[in-house]
Amino acid sequence: MQHTKANASPRGGAGVFLSLAALFWRGAQAPVAWLLTAMIGLLIFTGVAIQSEINDWNAAFFDALERRDRKIGDLLLDFLLFVAAAGLVMVLTVLSRMTLQVRLRRWLTERVMARWLSDGTCARLLDGRRGAETPEFRIADDVRLAVDPLVDLTVGFAGALLIAVTFFAVLARVGGSLDVEEYGVTIPAYFLCAAVLYAVVMSGLSSLLGWPLVRSIEAKNHREGVLRYELTRTREGVAAGRGHAGASGILSTALEGVAASWRRVVLGQARVSGVASANAVLVGVFPIMLAVPKYLAGDLSLGAVMQLATAFVQVQMALNWFVDNFIRFAEWRASANRVGEFLAAMDVEPSVSPVPLARTA
Repeated sequence: MQHTKANASPRGGAGVFLSLAALFWRGAQAPVAWLLTAMIGLLIFTGVAIQSEINDWNAAFFDALERRDRKIGDLLLDFLLFVAAAGLVMVLTVLSRMTLQVRLRRWLTERVMARWLSDGTCARLLDGRRGAETPEFRIADDVRLAVDPLVDLTVGFAGALLIAVTFFAVLARVGGSLDVEEYGVTIPAYFLCAAVLYAVVMSGLSSLLGWPLVRSIEAKNHREGVLRYELTRTREGVAAGRGHAGASGILSTALEGVAASWRRVVLGQARVSGVASANAVLVGVFPIMLAVPKYLAGDLSLGAVMQLATAFVQVQMALNWFVDNFIRFAEWRASANRVGEFLAAMDVEPSVSPVPLARTA
């Protein structure tokens, strides 16, 4: 019965990892955790507010340029102030974000290590059960690879959501409606509608081509883990005097699995990169083409056209955030799954309290 349990597929995955990580915001460390979280939120809001001010500056600058207004010098000084403010906000955001990552990683690593070292768990996991291969890699590397992107992706998503809401309003307010006289039709907030439609088409195409990449990356990371496990087992066999008979074939099979997985990842990345490259060229020109009819009719100034073009690009970056982070999300999920499987293999519950570890200077 014990043998059957040892070799059963582990429960858990990314959900188990997230359940344990969520406890960082509870207990003794909660005040610092929430302080850092609130600081990051405030900085995200401030950064988006600065981008909104720069967007308004675009309209004023290009209108002044069109009029050959002498106030351009004052506007350039304002721009330098915006740049300085944006730089300061970015520095503080990076400091706050990375501090949260370091604290969360240390907190999680302490708990995983404590459970691994307690109650003979380390010895029990030597039976090679699935989910417990190369525990040192799962503790040292997979925890880091699951924590850092988790914070980065959460911060990025919050920023993208706030940017989308902010610049939706700009597109609706500045772009206004479009009258198609030939058909007697009025398109309300046509710039906003066009931005959403453009994002849906591009995101849909990218998702269609890129979603298989998520599973390919997960499979590739699993194959990498298998290769590391077989290499470690071969080294331990040689060290124990058992030799390495048959190891060459096993390692060659594991290496071929890695190579096959990498080939699928390369093809997937090539498809996604092709769509991203086309989008990078089109996204800067498309909003200006949309604005041409109203500009020629005198309904939009040059400044308004540039303001709309900038807002359009910001909206696209926000709406395409998930697609742009396909690869990183896949890598995070793979590492979080590996940590979750390791926790499940040790029968760790999310509420487990760590055994005190010796502190190092």
